[in-house]
Amino acid sequence: MKKVNKAWIVCVVLAATGVAFAQGEAISSPASNSGTPLLQLIETVAKKTGKTFIIDPRVAGNALMVGIDPAKVTYPELLTILQVQGFASIESGGYTRVVPDSSARTSPSPLIGNNEKLPDALMVTRVMRLKSIPSPQLVPILRALLPQSAHLAAFACTNELIIVDTFANVRRIETIVESMDKGNALTLPTCRLEDPRAAATAAAPAASPPPPATPPK
Repeated sequence: MKKVNKAWIVCVVLAATGVAFAQGEAISSPASNSGTPLLQLIETVAKKTGKTFIIDPRVAGNALMVGIDPAKVTYPELLTILQVQGFASIESGGYTRVVPDSSARTSPSPLIGNNEKLPDALMVTRVMRLKSIPSPQLVPILRALLPQSAHLAAFACTNELIIVDTFANVRRIETIVESMDKGNALTLPTCRLEDPRAAATAAAPAASPPPPATPPK
């Protein structure tokens, strides 16, 4: 009889362990952690803030958030969530455009100066003038610090850099450049900026003179 009772006890323990294991699998399964749809988050923030969003049809998916109530997501938090999901946010014309980050650098992001304070994940454009370092030399150094969706170029004639990236990363690049750009001012190269129409006219072959008139007989 004792052997039978022990057998029943073992069966009950194994059954309970199996149920607990199954519950653990259900809790950690992707289906139960599907997250909040991005479009739902955008709609919630739009209603709370009064902002108008223009959403690219390719924007889709769910956001997995830990410790954040989807109903309490703020506008800056929404832009960060979209950035993590591979989407960029651009403010233009009173709207916030949400597009795949591959299209961000060709979108009309706002040109910022020194004093603006914007959401970290908002796409912006910044032009920086350097003093002591030739701007083309910094392009290969800084390019590795930018994502593929960003843009970085140098204009040697005015010794300037142009950057298109998120506000937070643009400010980060600014800090790096300021820490490096110390020393005597450079002498800028002389750049001839010609009117392309005038250059095309100068490059065109000269017209042949008209043949001499035949004297009357």
